[in-house]
Amino acid sequence: MSLRAKLAVAFALFAAVPLAAALWPVARALSGALGAEHAARLDGAAAAIAGELARLGGDAEAAVADLAASAEAETLARELAAGRLEPAEAAGRAAEWMAARGLDVLAVLDADGRVISSGHLPGRAGDLDPDLAALLAGPARSAAPALVARAGPDGVAPALALVAWAPVDADGVRAAAGLALGAERARRLADLTGGAVTIRAPDGALLAEASAAQGELPALARRLAGNLAAAPARALPVGDPAAPAALIEVRLESAGLARAQLTVLAAFLAALAAGTIAAAFAGALLASRVTRPVEALRAAAARVAAGDLEARVGVPATGELGELVRAFDAMTADLARSQARLAQAERIAAWREVARRLAHEIKNPLTPIAMSVETLRDAHARGRPDFPEIFDEGTRAIGEEVRRLKRIVDEFSRFARLPAPERTRIAPEELVAALFALFPAPPPGVALEREVAPALPEVFADRDQILQVLLNLARNGLDAMPAGGRLAVRAFAEDGAVAFCVSDEGPGIARADLERVFEPYFTTKAGGTGLGLAIARRIAEEHGGSLTASSTSGAGATFTLRLPAAEPGAATAPASP
Repeated sequence: MSLRAKLAVAFALFAAVPLAAALWPVARALSGALGAEHAARLDGAAAAIAGELARLGGDAEAAVADLAASAEAETLARELAAGRLEPAEAAGRAAEWMAARGLDVLAVLDADGRVISSGHLPGRAGDLDPDLAALLAGPARSAAPALVARAGPDGVAPALALVAWAPVDADGVRAAAGLALGAERARRLADLTGGAVTIRAPDGALLAEASAAQGELPALARRLAGNLAAAPARALPVGDPAAPAALIEVRLESAGLARAQLTVLAAFLAALAAGTIAAAFAGALLASRVTRPVEALRAAAARVAAGDLEARVGVPATGELGELVRAFDAMTADLARSQARLAQAERIAAWREVARRLAHEIKNPLTPIAMSVETLRDAHARGRPDFPEIFDEGTRAIGEEVRRLKRIVDEFSRFARLPAPERTRIAPEELVAALFALFPAPPPGVALEREVAPALPEVFADRDQILQVLLNLARNGLDAMPAGGRLAVRAFAEDGAVAFCVSDEGPGIARADLERVFEPYFTTKAGGTGLGLAIARRIAEEHGGSLTASSTSGAGATFTLRLPAAEPGAATAPASP
């Protein structure tokens, strides 16, 4: 992050922290008011649920009293006592009575607690009903909550019911009837309380649930209100609080206070955002005046690091920053002058070294020439009879050394005045093919291999100069393998460039000589001038590329020529570096 951005963020934080601190007590006060209102509404909802349960219990007590005193129940008891009623016929009576009276639970039981007829679970006729057994021990005609298994479309499932029982006759026949709190009655409880009602078994199993219709707030606002009003739901035990038959949970929304809290919160957030943005904007304006010289100084330093010693800050500044800017500009000017002097000194030193080595190379042929001339003069002065043979041998040696001198001078001339490359678009595979065309038949014991990657981009290059480089590298590789071996030439793409690798299986190059092989007049070959690789690297650099060497002792050497790929669609070569 830049200094300007850091200052802007700091200003924004300094403005935002006081505003955020002011929000905390207001939010706590609103939360406390909402919690008190929510608790009061939960108390009212609990009272409404208790009243509805009492009403349902009273309905169950009235229904069972009416059933126990009805003629149908007395007839059933009398026929059972007289043995005139088959068990199968008696099993269906309870279902008819339950439907006629709008009950959810109805069973007729004998003195032993066995089911004579069951409307809510017909398959239990003739068996003991464990769900109702505990109720029969309680007082008659008094409704009590119980989990009762009921048969439904999806099979047998437990339901919370308010069940009461009453004796039918003196022989112990009893009727048990009740109302279950299923989905419909859970919905009525939700409407009474205005919230969400969930009925669960003591083990947490869901028995029924429902939610009241909400029209005051949109869904998103209701969701936010529920998150903001963090008051817990109220769980109401049904029956004995120590061992309840079920739990009824009620959850309420606080629409009015939640809307007010959302409004105030939105206002505070808007004020906080506006203050933060304004502070950040003001901080950015102030920071720009402070950091503009610093940023200009950083940009100028980056240009100097990239080699541009003409870079200057060019931004007015006062105080310590002004002194720093002026010192930087003076430093770059001194660096430019020092670099110019250093470059001049390096050029002089380089040409002195070249001249010294050239003199050394020229001195070597002069010695045999001088000796041959002395021998000829001495043989001629003495009139030796074998003078013709001596003359022929001496002049031949002089001629060979003169040709060697000419080759040294020619190589130096090419190194000193290398012509500017005339670049054209060339396909790498064409250059490799032209190189191999110069070796129609490989030397004895040498295997030539080529590997050109498909779809290589073209390069801008002087065809003759690049071919001269590749030919020099190939000949050096062949000279390194007098006993034979494998010379491989590969071309492939590499980071926006095209690389040409020439590898041999010769003895390799010593690590200390890897960079020196490109120095003028340094050679490891007998009779070499030491200018071939120097000229090759210079050609590569004048094409904007590079020439490098790598080697493993005893495992050959690899020279890699890298040339920049031509821009797609470009018709002319880029300017020479």
